Amino acid sequence: MIRPEFLYGNAECNVSPALQPLTGPSTVRRPGAVRVMHRFLLLTTLLWMSFSTGFAQPRLDKTFFNGKDLVGWSATDMTYWSVKNGAIVGRADQPVAKNRFLWSSVNVSDFYLSIDVKLEPDDRNAGIQFRSKQADATGQALGYQADMGKDVWGRLYHEHGRQKLDWGDRGEKAVKRGQWNHYEILAVGDRIWTAINGKLAVAIKDPGGDASGQIALQIHSGDPQTVTYKINKLVHHPKVELAGMNEAQLNDQLKRPEDKRQSRLPLKFNPDEVIAFAGGTNIATMRKDGILETLLLAAHPTTKLHLWNLGWDGDTVYEQFRDVGFGSWSKNLDSLGADVVFVQFGQLESLDGEKALPGFVKAYQKLLDSIRKTDRRIVLLSPIPFEPARSHLTPEGKSNNRLTNAPVEQYTNAIQKLAESDGYSFVDLFHPVQSSASFGTLTTNGMHLNTDGQQLVAELILKALHQPQEFSNQFAPLRKEVLTKNVLWFNYWRPSNWAFLNGDRITQPFSHDWKDKNRRIFPEEMKAFEPLIREAEQRIADEQHKLAPVR
Repeated sequence: MIRPEFLYGNAECNVSPALQPLTGPSTVRRPGAVRVMHRFLLLTTLLWMSFSTGFAQPRLDKTFFNGKDLVGWSATDMTYWSVKNGAIVGRADQPVAKNRFLWSSVNVSDFYLSIDVKLEPDDRNAGIQFRSKQADATGQALGYQADMGKDVWGRLYHEHGRQKLDWGDRGEKAVKRGQWNHYEILAVGDRIWTAINGKLAVAIKDPGGDASGQIALQIHSGDPQTVTYKINKLVHHPKVELAGMNEAQLNDQLKRPEDKRQSRLPLKFNPDEVIAFAGGTNIATMRKDGILETLLLAAHPTTKLHLWNLGWDGDTVYEQFRDVGFGSWSKNLDSLGADVVFVQFGQLESLDGEKALPGFVKAYQKLLDSIRKTDRRIVLLSPIPFEPARSHLTPEGKSNNRLTNAPVEQYTNAIQKLAESDGYSFVDLFHPVQSSASFGTLTTNGMHLNTDGQQLVAELILKALHQPQEFSNQFAPLRKEVLTKNVLWFNYWRPSNWAFLNGDRITQPFSHDWKDKNRRIFPEEMKAFEPLIREAEQRIADEQHKLAPVR
């Protein structure tokens, strides 16, 4: 079973958000059901194995290109394209105003493509799109491109998207100027490799990147040119080997994309974007103060934003415990359609000491990989420092040595390096909080922020976003509506009767109408929250507009 998805209205009806829960299949526990369930799970597992990448057999695609004509290929202007001597030729006799693409109708996900290419003259530019889609009616491409041309041979580009992903010169060193060059592309899951003339050119691991799409061949804008693509073969579900290397050796070459656009601050929030907050107790308790949400909304008085707190007390990078049927941390973010996610971990984990830091970074990276998407921006908030003297874990007036010795600063620095290496935004809260004149009075128990602490942290985050706002009484009406919405949201998202709603007690009599045993009453009751939340969001938008400067 999965957590109910919170679906947003389509553009035609302009409704936001239509928070409609979808119930999953029930779990029935009765005598004899266990053996049936075991058999079902075994069959399901075998079927999954037979179709998964790891078990699917390599398949040569015989429909990709017939070597004679362009059946199965399309372009907005076919006059640029022809077939000659068994190869696809892209020719422009006049300057080209914008890129031209020839699109294959074959969809690819995990694949191996072998092509021999030749550029004439050799200082021109071209490329092979893969896992791509047409971005507009003119046939422009959005997606991965194996680049070719002067100073770009063998490099990986994301056309009309994230741009430069792997910009090393290994392919450039292997190319033969003015001659045929053997180009290979291997993509399996989130791993991508390319090779030129048998030499590895690209090796990246791109979680959240394009998982499937089409292949297209490019003529780049610019001076007259001819590019010839001699297609050797396309293989679906290929064996992972390339450039004389096996899978283990290829994996050793992997690195993260060089895309840094996401990591740049400030962030630009667009109308109707969904902003989510995720993390442990300090994120969870934000909803009770509503200060960060209020300041974000006040900084964008004419932009309607949807802010949802998914913080959960006790969450760490190692475990995010959820009730039966609730769904995973990542699925909850996906179901909201989160465009921007603020994530905070590291304070509680630092109690494990510096020796646990490498494991923390690895677990954090894996957790972030599970929510990473091409069009999603992720902001990592550093942990805040402990206030040992305010801890309730020791006799009054005595400092808690465990909190004092926790290497929170080292964890903060490691998170910043993770953000830089993986292309996430980063906000340092540790050092500004520690140097604040109010430090020592910002928590209730040495680790969890009180209202003053929440205000300080909120103002620091807005400052880091280059949208400085100080909390004041003028925001009181807006904050009041935010807090009202937060209560409705929490009761809708995390109802206390979850076990009877969608958990492991949905078969109990209490979960059903007492007159009609086939009618479940709780899902119907939960729908009553949806219009209330929409109305609360509208009141928030009304209060936002009152803060807009008068022109």
